[in-house]
Amino acid sequence: MNNNTTTNAERYTVTDIHDGTLWAVDQEPWNRCWFCDSRFGAAGDEYCGSCGARFTPRRYRGELLTSMASGMLLDIHRNPAITQDLLRLPVLYESFEHPQGTVALARTSEGTSVMPLSAHDALLMARALFTGVLQLYDAGYQLGKLQPADIYLQSDGSVALGAAPFLTMLTADQQDIVRDTAETLATFVDIPRITRRFEIADADVNPLLNILSDVRSDILINLPDCVQAVESAIAPFETRRSFVQSYVAKSDVGRRRSGNEDTILTATTTWHHDATNYQVGLYIVADGMGGHAAGEVASATAVQSIYEHIFAANMTHISNPLFATDVAGVVQCIDDAIQHANSQIMVEAKRLGNDMGTTMTMALVLGDVAYIANIGDSRTYISRDDQLRRVTNDHSLVMKLVELEHIAEEDIYTHPQRNGVLRSLGVSALAEVDIYIERLRPNDTLVLCSDGLWEMVRDPDIMATLRTRNGLKICADSLIDAANSAGGDDNISVIIVKCDQ
Repeated sequence: MNNNTTTNAERYTVTDIHDGTLWAVDQEPWNRCWFCDSRFGAAGDEYCGSCGARFTPRRYRGELLTSMASGMLLDIHRNPAITQDLLRLPVLYESFEHPQGTVALARTSEGTSVMPLSAHDALLMARALFTGVLQLYDAGYQLGKLQPADIYLQSDGSVALGAAPFLTMLTADQQDIVRDTAETLATFVDIPRITRRFEIADADVNPLLNILSDVRSDILINLPDCVQAVESAIAPFETRRSFVQSYVAKSDVGRRRSGNEDTILTATTTWHHDATNYQVGLYIVADGMGGHAAGEVASATAVQSIYEHIFAANMTHISNPLFATDVAGVVQCIDDAIQHANSQIMVEAKRLGNDMGTTMTMALVLGDVAYIANIGDSRTYISRDDQLRRVTNDHSLVMKLVELEHIAEEDIYTHPQRNGVLRSLGVSALAEVDIYIERLRPNDTLVLCSDGLWEMVRDPDIMATLRTRNGLKICADSLIDAANSAGGDDNISVIIVKCDQ
């Protein structure tokens, strides 16, 4: 038994046992904070003394183990023969004895579990599963049949398992493992509705279908060949592309404010490299705070400072296509620019003798890679394969309440404290910013906006507007009009960027 084992089985209520997997509710959450893992709570505490999270009964995904040689209790993470870089097995949270065996609980995994997956995402999942299962096989372990609901595709192309039932020492034939893995993958693949020759970006294409067919036909019978087949199929999707960035930007005062404290910026430049055009785009939405002659100064100062730092101080770097793949270099460049903007706002606030700040979301698009930065509750979305996904995380009081499960996510639109921002530029000497990296694909669309848009127009309605394909300008106008029609409570700003080949 490991160090996390508790002898108090009554602490958990076990439900929904099915094929070895289950859910368990922690009835004494003060014993271990789910948010920060603090163990210093006492019975009756309502909030964690370390992080402030509320102690409420929580559900954990788990497995019922009939022996200590199965399931998550196998400490394979300490086995030096295994390098799980693409397949992430569950992290053991707690274990305890149960009348039917041992229950092991896992930390919650998150990611995309939408079925069917797009062609590229399906191949990413296949790469992670086949590669991970091969690594386990080489080390003498095997997974049983996985439940699709427990498989999560992460943004970096890896796969996280919410549960790993029947993880055991190796007993099965390799071909049986190949077939089981292919059967799992088949649940994530859509069947083409028509037959014709497809382009790589066509949503109906899914080369994984051919690989799964070869498994069923006994053409692919071992794991290394499956991995190679997936790598060959995925290569065209990961070939670096040059996109033409078409965009539109619009800002409106709304219906309740006398002035516009938002500032937006679009700046693009193109270089000719190796017989192809390499385009760089900088897109920023900043939502100022502090009232007249303060909020608009803060947002304008932020936008101008970031633009000057990236396009002037780093022109040599961003003109080189190889810089896009230097993750550390680009992230440092963006962070330096934001810290510079933060200090400039504080200088202006001191000079003018008032308090000012601004939220900010930006996208630096280098070829086919978008580096997205965010501080505050302005947002960046990406529209791909007819789905809208929010890339950024709101640094707001209501989003924190959602994370702590005090309110549901749909309540953020009506909560009385929905305007409370936890992070912004111009407040402290060091700006805490989130930076995300997105590998762009043909026909991807980025949407950057202030809260004046997304609070008035819900995500499905934003996607519905983009889906009309009436042109970027008409889409931007429609979104502004929709926000105003819903009340126009705040300034409204939006930038839409389309990636075309």
